[in-house]
Amino acid sequence: MMDLSEEALWRAVRQRDQRYDGLFYYGVTSTGVYCRPQCPSRKPNRENVVFAFSQDSLVAAGFRPCKRCRPERYGNAGDIGTIVRLCRYIEGKERIPSRAELARIAGMSESTVVRLFKTALGIGPRQFADAHRMARFRDALQQGRGVLDAAYDSGYGSAGRAYDNSHGRLGMTPRTYRRRGQGMHINYEIAPTPLGYLLVAATDDGVCAVKLGSDPDALVREMQHEFSAAQLYHMLGPLSRWVSELADYLAGKLPWPELPYDVRATAFQRRVWDYLRRIPPGNTKYYSQVAEELGQPAATRAVARACSTNPVALVVPCHRVVGKSGSLTGFRWGLDRKRALLDLEARSSGQ
Repeated sequence: MMDLSEEALWRAVRQRDQRYDGLFYYGVTSTGVYCRPQCPSRKPNRENVVFAFSQDSLVAAGFRPCKRCRPERYGNAGDIGTIVRLCRYIEGKERIPSRAELARIAGMSESTVVRLFKTALGIGPRQFADAHRMARFRDALQQGRGVLDAAYDSGYGSAGRAYDNSHGRLGMTPRTYRRRGQGMHINYEIAPTPLGYLLVAATDDGVCAVKLGSDPDALVREMQHEFSAAQLYHMLGPLSRWVSELADYLAGKLPWPELPYDVRATAFQRRVWDYLRRIPPGNTKYYSQVAEELGQPAATRAVARACSTNPVALVVPCHRVVGKSGSLTGFRWGLDRKRALLDLEARSSGQ
C-alpha cells in the first residue's frame, strides 16, 4: 500500500522514486513550475514545495508544466484526490465504513470506488481499512496498552478478533509484538559468500531476516535494531542447513532452496512474495506482469513496494522482478548483487 503522507511525498521527490510517478505532482512556488516526482531538475527547498494529486489544481493555482519532465504528457491523476479523501475518512472512523457509505461520499458507484482504490493502492477499501485498524492495534500495543484495551480502541469487537486478524501480519502474537519481540528466541549466523557476507536469522517457524553486505558487524547491528527486545543467539543450531543451502546457492553449487519464512506481512505483500517464489530460477518478470498475473493489473506500484520491503532476500527472490525496459531497478543489497544473482541463476538453469 502506497504511503501518501506529505513526508512520504517529499521523500519520493528527493529520491526521484518512480513508483510515485503519476500518483502526485509537486509545484515549486519560487519558480511557478510543477513537476513529476521523477523530474531530473535540481531539487527545490522543502519550504517552496506544494503537493497535489491533480495537475488541474496546480494549473488553476498558476503553475506551469516543467519543460524537463513534461508532466502534461503523463496524464492526470485527479482521481487520487478522491482516494486520499476517502482514506482520511476511513482513518477517522472507529468502525470500518461500508462500500455504500464510501460511494455516497465520493459521489460514485461502489464498483468505481473499489476500482480507484485498487488502481492507486493495489488493494480495495476494505483491505485498506483492515490495514489501518491493524496499524492502530500495533501502535496501542507498542504504547503498553493491554491486548483487550488495544483491541477495542482499534475498532475490534473483541480481543479474539484482533488475534485472528493479526495472523500473518504481526509474525508473532500481539502480546509478543507489544513487548517488541521480548521472549522470542532468534538464532542467527553469518557466512562469507561470493556476494559478500550473508546473515541469516530465524525463529522456530522459519527465516525472519536475510541480509547481504560487505561489513558483517553492520549487518548484525541492523538485525539487533529490528529485533531489539528479542533474545538473539549467534549460533547455528537448526540454522545450519538453511545457511549452508543459501551459501551454496550463492556459490552456484545448488539450485535455489525454497526455505520457510516467518515475517510480518500484509495480505497483499504475502500474495506478491508467494508469487515471486513461484518464478522459476533463471526467469524474470516485469512489475506490471506480476500485477497482471495477480489479477490486479493497475497495482504495479504496489508490487514494487512489496518487493522493496521484502526482509528475507533470496528466500523471497525479489531479484527476479525487473523494470519493463529490462532495467534492474532498485535492490536493497545493490544492483551489482542483483545482476550477479540473475547471472548465477541463468547459468544454473542453462539459459
